[in-house]
Amino acid sequence: MFQPGFHQGSPEGNYLLPPLMTQYHQERVSSPMSGLEELVHIIPLGYEIDRAVIPFEKYSANRAYILTTKEDLKYGSPAEIQKNKKQRYFDTKVQKLLENRGIEVRVEQIDMFDILEVMQTISAIILHEKERNNRLYLNMSACGRLTSIGATLAAMAHDITIYYVRSDGYSSSEKEEQEHGLSICTTPLLWQLENFRIALPDEMSLKILAHLSREPAGITTDLILRYLFEERVPGFDEDFRSLHTLDRRRKQSNYLMKLNKGILTRMESSGYITRKRSGRNTVVSITESGRYIACISGMLTPASLRWGEMMQKTWKNERDGSV
Repeated sequence: MFQPGFHQGSPEGNYLLPPLMTQYHQERVSSPMSGLEELVHIIPLGYEIDRAVIPFEKYSANRAYILTTKEDLKYGSPAEIQKNKKQRYFDTKVQKLLENRGIEVRVEQIDMFDILEVMQTISAIILHEKERNNRLYLNMSACGRLTSIGATLAAMAHDITIYYVRSDGYSSSEKEEQEHGLSICTTPLLWQLENFRIALPDEMSLKILAHLSREPAGITTDLILRYLFEERVPGFDEDFRSLHTLDRRRKQSNYLMKLNKGILTRMESSGYITRKRSGRNTVVSITESGRYIACISGMLTPASLRWGEMMQKTWKNERDGSV
């Protein structure tokens, strides 16, 4: 049974024919009118050209994010430096080809071998664009396997379209590689991956995990209450510290019971946090599983992103009490 917007391309699967193929969408993508959704592609990039560019011979886009490697001291060997230099060639080539098609390009340099940073960056981009009611697509075929896994998980968690660009062959010489990348694509044959739903925790739990990920030593439940109040989270948005003594204690006790018995118990049973008594306080720490969820939530905006640096500075100032 075929899904709307698809046709049988080969016995191996269905080729992608998203709605943006129509003349209507091609007109919308170039329209100067505000308020219309934009079409945004996320392209984690390795040593590829065709696989990143050829989809736009058939499909439209307003904007493309190219995710590529950044220079990092831990990859500072002569061989790694040479790899980074080689990668810059493909970054520049793809960016130029896309811009020649009238597509706005944003290049974001991250650690492509850190799956958490990959998920964190892509999830933040997705939330940023979704807040603007834009439609998103992820090309998972123009990068290495590890990056592709992280990118696909982030895209599935946020239910955006994921596509794979089929190659017709592979470069057999340096000249071919510089022209096409590792893969040679002569026609835009795209397969859409079937999304399976990744069930994320509720928004309050995600906020707590994002906050805990910034506090590797853990924080007390009292500080979590303070954070929930500052975030104006429903159910925790009354400042009990301004109340008289008896009322303050009663409200704080109610909040702590709601936090501990409900929210934190569910998060602990899911393996996202640990709780440990320290004197009269309970210290809550994030686990490695919780860190993955925090990164994929989209609530941790990397400073490398244009809007991320400002958000991180604001958060740091609020934490230090300087604003």
